Amino acid sequence: MINFVTMIEVQNLVKSYGSLKVLKGVNLKVEKGKLVGILGKSGTGKSTFLHILGTLDQPDGGEVLINGQNPFKLNTTGLARFRNENIGFVFQFHHLLSEFSALENTAIPALIKKTDKKAAFGKAAELLDYLGLNDRMHHKPEELSGGEQQRVAVARALINDPILVLADEPTGNLDTSTSRDMHNLFVKLGRELSITFVIVTHNVELGQLCDMRYEMKDGLLSQIG
Repeated sequence: MINFVTMIEVQNLVKSYGSLKVLKGVNLKVEKGKLVGILGKSGTGKSTFLHILGTLDQPDGGEVLINGQNPFKLNTTGLARFRNENIGFVFQFHHLLSEFSALENTAIPALIKKTDKKAAFGKAAELLDYLGLNDRMHHKPEELSGGEQQRVAVARALINDPILVLADEPTGNLDTSTSRDMHNLFVKLGRELSITFVIVTHNVELGQLCDMRYEMKDGLLSQIG
């Protein structure tokens, strides 16, 4: 895929659920490698917007370009492949599979991509080591702390070298100290790996660490700070 300077370009994005208009003409332009924070009250459309950016939901109108491509013009198979190869996800709840180790959980997206098994697990081990989990990679989720579980989720999001990582309230289930560690981790990853991050959060501290901050209100997005 060609690398564009503009990683995300959203124009007049609209989305409704029945008679409820959630997004009413959202516009956003994000350059490659930026850390973007989207703040706002619950129910304002932040998660809906993030799900559309991640191609997990379809817009009703408007255009979404990711690295110059409109993924919604792809067929179902192509869209799934685009998502797997280009977008990483980190959610409030880690969604790790309890029967698998941290290493196995991290490797899953690469295995879905049909990466060679040895290479997939090798990359997973490198990421877990990079994230400070070298001595925890063979532990199952229940044997890990909340912060460690979320770091595994971050490693899983990075396994396919995504150009974009989307995080939905990634520290919402963590205590204050662990949340601060996770905030600093996102900044470190953005700087060192040149990955574009879009983070939906209620956490003002995390928002202040972002390169760009926006507020979602009444179905529209406006830049703040």
